[in-house]
Amino acid sequence: MKYIEIDNASQHRTVPFWFAVEEYVARHWTDDDYFMVWQVDPCVMVGRNQLVDNEVNIDFCHTNHIAITRRKSGGGCIYSDSGCLLFSYINRAADAASIFAQRMRDTALTLEAIGVEAELSGRNDLMVGGRKVGGAAIYRCANRAIMHNSLLFDTDFEQMQRAITPSHAKLQSKGVASVSQRVGNVAEHTALDIETYAAEARRVLCGSEARRMTEQELHEVSNLERIIASDEFIYGCNPKYSIVRKARLEGVGTIEASIELKNNKVQAINFTGDYFLLSDIDTELFAHIKGVEFNREPMAQALQGVALGNIVRGLEDEALLDLLFPQKPLRKPHWLKMQAPSGEAYQATERIIREHGLHTICRSGLCPNRAECWRNSTATFMIGGDICTRRCRFCNTLTGRPHPLDPDEPTRVAESVRLMGLHYAVITSVDRDDLPDLGAAHWAASVRKVHEVCPRTRIEVLIPDFQGRTMLIDTVLQAKPNVVGHNMETTRRLTPTVRSVARYEQSLDVLRYIEERGFASKTGFMLGLGETDDEIMELLRDIRSTGCKRLTIGQYLQPTHNHLPVQRYYTPDEFNRLRVKAIEMGFTHAVSGPLVRSSYHAEQSNQPTE
Repeated sequence: MKYIEIDNASQHRTVPFWFAVEEYVARHWTDDDYFMVWQVDPCVMVGRNQLVDNEVNIDFCHTNHIAITRRKSGGGCIYSDSGCLLFSYINRAADAASIFAQRMRDTALTLEAIGVEAELSGRNDLMVGGRKVGGAAIYRCANRAIMHNSLLFDTDFEQMQRAITPSHAKLQSKGVASVSQRVGNVAEHTALDIETYAAEARRVLCGSEARRMTEQELHEVSNLERIIASDEFIYGCNPKYSIVRKARLEGVGTIEASIELKNNKVQAINFTGDYFLLSDIDTELFAHIKGVEFNREPMAQALQGVALGNIVRGLEDEALLDLLFPQKPLRKPHWLKMQAPSGEAYQATERIIREHGLHTICRSGLCPNRAECWRNSTATFMIGGDICTRRCRFCNTLTGRPHPLDPDEPTRVAESVRLMGLHYAVITSVDRDDLPDLGAAHWAASVRKVHEVCPRTRIEVLIPDFQGRTMLIDTVLQAKPNVVGHNMETTRRLTPTVRSVARYEQSLDVLRYIEERGFASKTGFMLGLGETDDEIMELLRDIRSTGCKRLTIGQYLQPTHNHLPVQRYYTPDEFNRLRVKAIEMGFTHAVSGPLVRSSYHAEQSNQPTE
């Protein structure tokens, strides 16, 4: 058996990365059996056939930066942190039963090698001192068997208990449930530290035999990692489950709705109660709801044209929607009313963008200032297509598998800037994590083309994090934009909930690097997602520590019912106080208001900072 060696394996790696390595090796390395040991930051891993809501305290995990992941093997939900070791066995034989028993014995042997007596119990438990210290799961992949073995060495059991205990009553699910057991840590039985034991486990099972992954192989692993890390896999693989809603509706009676869901789509629905039925509810109502996504907006669309009052006496659309979705969104205050698009300049800008086949964040992001900006012949161009590889829970941009880059896009952007007569152009992009350079060369080509066609036009870019790879950031900087923006979006605590891939510290590092390279940096964030005043002040201090002096602050507006709900609407006075505070802290350009977005009055940010 050979050990899988990975360059910089100790750097921050996610659970989906390691699962992707397992799968890649199973599909491509067929000459031997393989083994590796890995550790991750705090996370929970649900089995392939488990319902996340029934196994995980989702709110606690989001608040405490505990990742939620799903594996392709079965079994129950487990918690892992830096005090836990994960063993991966990739086996040539596909006979799961015999392989499973053999590898469980192998893991026990690694403990015996450090003087810890271990025994196997039940189907998949590893016991030390009468307590469970390890479990395992196995599945077949490409006619090989992949087995995971978790080993509790020095795990935080209090954090574990809170993370994998749901905060609500369990839903009626057809999925597999986890079994509670007494657990213990190996560290209670040895003076060795976790790194020494991991090295000993490698020596016992592999000796000096090893194989190192190449850069090209790691690139292919990253493609698998994105799939395993996607919301579609983590939450879309939920088994069928049922929820029940019950309320007394004025003029209708009491209705108890039982809804069976699969991947958050209605599979079956039934009403019981003392309501008065007037018609065939199955064909005239339930048939319209089956297969619809179980969120307020799509359900409302499905009910259009359905005369509910002719089916259930007194029943109206809003009453039924309030029954199914009892938490109504906050009502928007009057200061968030948006200006209706109009005017010749607006129409001219829209025509230029449409004729050149361009994408703008103005439209895809549902920007509230689109009417004002387009009337003033200003637009923020979105390059790289209109499909993002990330799925941030605040953003309305399409997500999924992007189309290939259009090599003519930089030319069309530059020509549009010329036709619109822009003195200041803003360019942003979707995330293109599917590309080897994450789209950096396309970025540079777009900036250079605008400089070439419109040499007097100043250019602001709003770049992604490029996964923190400074070489790719340099590719954009070498095209010489005038202002380089990268948004923080939200506070430290809320980042894992709001942003799907980007990390708080990494975004700060991007801003810091832009400043170190001698460019003017800029950032922005949203309010209304549940942040506290202290967290806002921490965010402002963290941004200033990077050297950044240009800032936008705006109100988060929920694009659809599928996105994060608004927790609070801030008043214009509160935004103004934050602007004053930012100026006092050393920001030289701070635009703060309910309708402010990253590129709002962007041309004003290109002022000297001294």
